[in-house]
Amino acid sequence: MSQKLSLKDYQIWAFSPFEQKWSLVIKQTVQKNPLPDSSVENSTFSLDHQNYYLLDFPENHKIAILFKDSKPLLTKEDTEFLNSLLFPVYSELATKSKEVKLKKLIDGVQNITSTLDLGELLTTMLDNVASVIPGADVSALWLYSPSIDRLVCRAYKGWNKEIEQVQYKSGESVCGKTFQDGQTRFYISSLHVKESMKGISKRNLQFLESAFPYPKIHTSVTVPVSFRNEILGVLSIDRGKRVAHITKWDFQILKGLSAQIAIAIENARLFTEINRKNQVLVKQNEVHSTLTLLSIQNKGIQTITQELNLMLGLPVLFVDFNESKFYKDSKMQTSILSMDEITKICAEKYDSMYVDVIDTELTSLFIYPILVNRVCDACIIVIVPRKLTQMENIIVERGASVLALELAKRQLLTEFHNKKIHDFYSDLLKNENSDQLYQQGLEYGVDLNNDLFTIKIELSNHNDLSVLRTTVHRFVSRMNYHFQKEVKIIFGNHNKVSILFSVKHPSERTRVVKKINSLLSEWEQYDGQKMYAGIGMSYKGIESIKKTDAEADKSLTYLASRKRTGSIEFSDIGINRLFLNLSNEEVGDFLQEIFTPLATQGGRNSELEQTLLSYIKCNRNAAKTAEDLHIHINTLYQRIRKIEDTLGISLEKPEDLLKMQLAYHLRETFE
Repeated sequence: MSQKLSLKDYQIWAFSPFEQKWSLVIKQTVQKNPLPDSSVENSTFSLDHQNYYLLDFPENHKIAILFKDSKPLLTKEDTEFLNSLLFPVYSELATKSKEVKLKKLIDGVQNITSTLDLGELLTTMLDNVASVIPGADVSALWLYSPSIDRLVCRAYKGWNKEIEQVQYKSGESVCGKTFQDGQTRFYISSLHVKESMKGISKRNLQFLESAFPYPKIHTSVTVPVSFRNEILGVLSIDRGKRVAHITKWDFQILKGLSAQIAIAIENARLFTEINRKNQVLVKQNEVHSTLTLLSIQNKGIQTITQELNLMLGLPVLFVDFNESKFYKDSKMQTSILSMDEITKICAEKYDSMYVDVIDTELTSLFIYPILVNRVCDACIIVIVPRKLTQMENIIVERGASVLALELAKRQLLTEFHNKKIHDFYSDLLKNENSDQLYQQGLEYGVDLNNDLFTIKIELSNHNDLSVLRTTVHRFVSRMNYHFQKEVKIIFGNHNKVSILFSVKHPSERTRVVKKINSLLSEWEQYDGQKMYAGIGMSYKGIESIKKTDAEADKSLTYLASRKRTGSIEFSDIGINRLFLNLSNEEVGDFLQEIFTPLATQGGRNSELEQTLLSYIKCNRNAAKTAEDLHIHINTLYQRIRKIEDTLGISLEKPEDLLKMQLAYHLRETFE
């Protein structure tokens, strides 16, 4: 400069857009003069006297040559020479600036591996953004939250706290649009920024204006944060001061930083997921160990249910269908649903389910059916204010498995007790030692000197024996529940349930029979199970048990022959008890012998057949019979003579008349 341009007494100052300040590069005997800050628009400045040359270089770098007195006149060639001469100064400054930025990028990579605290990591990332991007002291990171379907601010720098309240929908304002289409956006004037924010909600705009520390936004940059082609969120930089423009190099740095942020988010997510799974496994072991220990110690279903209540922190109810019993915490009110309603719900669906119950208010229930031998024996009900978390679901599942084990253990004990009762009843039928049997009956709580009667209930068969066994066990439990105050012994055997009642007064028997009929009807209605019940007569003493047992059996046989469900008492069978030992084939042969000769070729309901049936039904009253058949009485007499001739009988003979009356009765009863 001295030799070529004859320049003396000058200073060379360089402006770094990265550091946003001027610095002295060379001083040649001139006094240091103050220079303007970088906030002046377009990085130009005015001094008290025009004694400097300002040279522009790439990426907003500038070099100023100041002179002590007056500014020398330079030709265009001289200016170009100066520009070339000072280009190495710019190059050195630009290289140092980029080295700093690259170091920040490298630091960002190290940060990703040094901590897994996502909040801390994202804050550090924004510090790096502010360090390498000019004027990026107001920035925010917006991440998408699937639970609320909104972009929320996860980290910010320079904003006021109100920024935490802003939640963007996809496509809303600048951030929402960048998240929606994945395109980087850059606005360089407050007018453009305002235009780009059209469509922002009133609520978000109020919080945004309160949160921004400057009067208005002059420049706005939004960069998508994506990982493996999935957009996770948006990095936004908003500048409230007029500073140098962001260069292409800055944009490359921003893309690198956004990639680092995406990797940091993914690492944190993976760490969180692994940590969550580890916690789940630990919790699973804790729950399983605690509940299993309670089972091993034979603490019982009530204690296990209370422990589940403590683990969940929610009201828990265990419903035992076999015993028709509710197990709950002492503070909990009775179940919102009845036993029959819960049984029906679980019978229709074996998977866990959410059920809303509306009574005086809405109550949401989580119902988890418990299967033993492919049969729903019980369920866990949790009163829930919301859907259960994964951890809560695991607690319920582990609780269900332990309770299922408790049910299986109790089922074995029940079967053992059932066999003991069955053997005792068999001994009662043999009656080989009345005194010993009487004492044994007292041990079971039954006074065998009272009036005794047997009820035998038969359930329709199941192809699956385990289902049948469970169904019978449940029915026995239901009978025990509803007949808690009655003196009895009860047991199941294959598809039959036998109950020996001991009553002191005939009125008690009447009440028991009425209750049995009601329960059979309810069971068939809710369970869809066909039920048959035979009821023996009431007799006093041990020696009569065999008789009432036989009568109950005969009553069941009668129902089967009539193909009727429900119940019948032996006394109601009447004369039909004489025919109980007859097979259907024998009855059919007898009826065919009577009615076939009367049948015409067109079918069995001939005039003669109908005339005979009506004549017997009307107790041989000719006038009533003629009226019933809508024929003249002389026509009736003609048909009666024809019937007698065809069958070779006389209805005046008591033996022939009895034969016709039996035929009529069997026809009405067994067909």
